[in-house]
Amino acid sequence: MPLLTDPVAHGGEARDAFDVVIPSLPGFGFSAPHTRRGPRRVHDLWAALLTELGYHRFGACGSDLGARVTSSLGRAYPERLVGIHLSSVDLEWPDPLPDDLSQREQDFVARAGRWEHEEGGYAAVQSTRPQTLGYGLADSPVGLAGWIVEKFRAWSDCDGDGDVAACFSPDELLTTVTLYWVTGTINSANRWYYESRHDPDPSRLAPGERIEVPAGIAMFPGEAELIVPREFAERCYRVTQWTDMPRGGHFPALEEPEILAADIRSFFAQIRG
Repeated sequence: MPLLTDPVAHGGEARDAFDVVIPSLPGFGFSAPHTRRGPRRVHDLWAALLTELGYHRFGACGSDLGARVTSSLGRAYPERLVGIHLSSVDLEWPDPLPDDLSQREQDFVARAGRWEHEEGGYAAVQSTRPQTLGYGLADSPVGLAGWIVEKFRAWSDCDGDGDVAACFSPDELLTTVTLYWVTGTINSANRWYYESRHDPDPSRLAPGERIEVPAGIAMFPGEAELIVPREFAERCYRVTQWTDMPRGGHFPALEEPEILAADIRSFFAQIRG
């Protein structure tokens, strides 16, 4: 998840650009595997990191778990965030659900429930028995590849026919698998689900609360059943830019980097303007 920082706030010259900081989520890929409970407050780590780097105002963007961290940044540090950009269905939900949901919102909640029943087996295992799963994935590169690549196939915009090669090259898929294999981070990455279930994030929204920093949200059609209606997202975010993307799925930075980057630029240019 990139953090976009204003060079002027860092003592640089004014220009039509942001400095970009791209940290690696603790326990994932380029980061070392963590061996203790957590991390449940990555947004605090990111805020501290940018303080150490000398940035006091910044924006953030992300998808998947990066969208969760980005939302938490906007919730916990509104005075420091110029805006947040989310390219994911992993948005905050009203909890409990309001009584005045529109028909579109009700349909979305029902679709999400069906998806959870049909596709959520991975999350059930990772949130209840991650250690048991971890032994197998850390022992077998074929098992690790199967666990990861299946999601790239199921969640991407594979031209409607489920052909994972329509979205990703063999090198891209093997590079992703190799990152988890050589760093030994698959178990600590999967444990994020366990920690989320057993140690809820204290920065989650209270009933009726909304993240008030400006938010840009991009919905990609490959998300299919999980595409969020704008009116549902606006219950939790102050949406100032909404984009229904022409193509792409759950991995937009890898599937459609150019149109994602253009949407991020458009949003932050609007905020800066």
